[in-house]
Amino acid sequence: MKKKATNWGLYLIIIGTLLLVLTRISILSTYNWLLVTGLLCIIIGIVLHIRSIKHESGY
Repeated sequence: MKKKATNWGLYLIIIGTLLLVLTRISILSTYNWLLVTGLLCIIIGIVLHIRSIKHESGY
């Protein structure tokens, strides 16, 4: 269970990347909220991933 909780950062980065790719290849690129949502998912995912790495290493 704890191992799954540490991977949330990577999952959010992947979801955000998929959102940005989907808005690029479809007609949905005119909706800014999808682009902002993808960007926020990537930023929050990076922060969570860095925090999980620091927590595991004892920094």
